[in-house]
Amino acid sequence: MSVTISESGMLFGEYEKSNVFFIEESFVYKSMGDNFCTIEFILRHKSDEILLIEAKSSSPKPGNKEDFDSFIDEIYQKFTHSMDLYFSLVLKRLGDPNNDMPEYFKTTDYSAVKIKLLFVINGHKIEWLAPIADALRDKLKRQIKTWDLGFVVINHEQANEYGLLKQK
Repeated sequence: MSVTISESGMLFGEYEKSNVFFIEESFVYKSMGDNFCTIEFILRHKSDEILLIEAKSSSPKPGNKEDFDSFIDEIYQKFTHSMDLYFSLVLKRLGDPNNDMPEYFKTTDYSAVKIKLLFVINGHKIEWLAPIADALRDKLKRQIKTWDLGFVVINHEQANEYGLLKQK
């Protein structure tokens, strides 16, 4: 069974349902209460790659320091909260990884897969992405280094080239 995910004006997919963990819709996330945020979904993209995907339809300009810094903080929190929740589930710190996490994510050998944080901004020009990527990479440097994570900020065109969006 395949699924598509409509988010921020983009249609992600089609993916095999068993390759997607809808962390934002998961029972455990919903039970965490206030002051906890998460990314859109986690995807087994290739046999050796897991993507933690966040999507937005716009972003403030870096010149608008207060709005830009607040935006970067929001995305940072979504990634870090999601990683905390995801790996605490995988490590069974919150009990059984719950019935809404597909089997692959419960049983995979995490030493053998690449894990990448992927931020997709719909409608952005490529040249607008660098300041966002730099600011987020700086905030996430501890997590990127500690967990040996990949990290990339892309626009809708690059997401399409990467095979993440449903072809029309």
